Amino acid sequence: MASIVTPRVGFAALGTLCAGLGAGHLASQGGGVGPLLESALIVGLSGFVFYTVYDLPGWGISHSGRWRAVRIAALTALSFASLAGVVWLIWLLEHHAFKLPFLIAFATSLGAAVGSRAGPYAVKADEQLAEAQELATLLSINDRVLRHNIRNELSVALGYLDGIEDVEDDAEVAERAAIVRDHLSELSETSERTRRIASIWRTGSLQSFDLVPLVRERVDRVTAEDPEAAIETELPDRRIVRAHPSLPLAFEEALRNAVEHNGDDVTVTVCVGRDGDATTLVVADTGGGLPATDRETLQNAEETPLEHAEGLGLWLIYWTVTRGGGAVEFAENDPRGTVVRIRLPDRPESDGPSGPVPEAAELRRRARRAAMWGDPDVAGVGTGDPEADESA
Repeated sequence: MASIVTPRVGFAALGTLCAGLGAGHLASQGGGVGPLLESALIVGLSGFVFYTVYDLPGWGISHSGRWRAVRIAALTALSFASLAGVVWLIWLLEHHAFKLPFLIAFATSLGAAVGSRAGPYAVKADEQLAEAQELATLLSINDRVLRHNIRNELSVALGYLDGIEDVEDDAEVAERAAIVRDHLSELSETSERTRRIASIWRTGSLQSFDLVPLVRERVDRVTAEDPEAAIETELPDRRIVRAHPSLPLAFEEALRNAVEHNGDDVTVTVCVGRDGDATTLVVADTGGGLPATDRETLQNAEETPLEHAEGLGLWLIYWTVTRGGGAVEFAENDPRGTVVRIRLPDRPESDGPSGPVPEAAELRRRARRAAMWGDPDVAGVGTGDPEADESA
């Protein structure tokens, strides 16, 4: 049912209601030029609503945004009808009563016409503002992380390189070179993480996943690298979701955070379940817990203290989930530890990045981002998979 009832169907139903009001008015009033013109006016206004059904795909707004535009149009029509009723009541008290059926039908159609054309404008403006705010946060993260790590890692590396040409002991030279290599590798990894987050943010597609084999494969990968890791799973037989293509990366990041940033006695539990109309993917550990400042920063979607590589991993999780239309919560475990709760909403197979985004609109968005980032690769269609793009 969810794949049949689309926002365009919602606008079509609203337009049909308005046209039906016009036809009903003509039928109730009988013949005559006056009722015919009144009905034609009402039906003509419904044409604006039907035009929105036609051009809605060209707006380039998200699936949820389109439904919001439908609600705006419906509420505007209801508001206009209510206002017409109040006006009629005032006229009635003043003994200048007008025909109530026509007044209500006309006001409803006028409100639907106004709302159906203004709603997409309002939604598009809100989504562009939200995108700009996300971009500002992303730029702030990249600036703080790269500035902090470049300064620290390069300072250490240059310190060990200073005077290395005068060192006569080969063992000391080798030791210094190894330390420099480690710090430069850390810097390279941080740079790759920031690039990966940027790739996640600009990816405009959804992908279907069966969470059960996804969880098992990533758990096996982590335990193969760390055989001492204690990871328990609670999984159904099958659970299909549509999410951002980098969901496997985000889950593995949450898993590694739980395993690597805690002691050897930590137990990690991974659960896949249901919560109302959404699928939940929960990673809970019994470690030391996530600092309260970091949790607040991520919950408020503001970048202030997270300026280390570990903080980048948390942002990778956050943007993977939210850019795919889901929600993520970082909470305290009971009695100790951290819970990362990912909530992925049910959606039809035809949905795009947050719903269906037209190809032309998506290409325009990628071109704008390419201009912002100065990266010619961003303008290309790409794979839509940040993990694959990074290895390309």
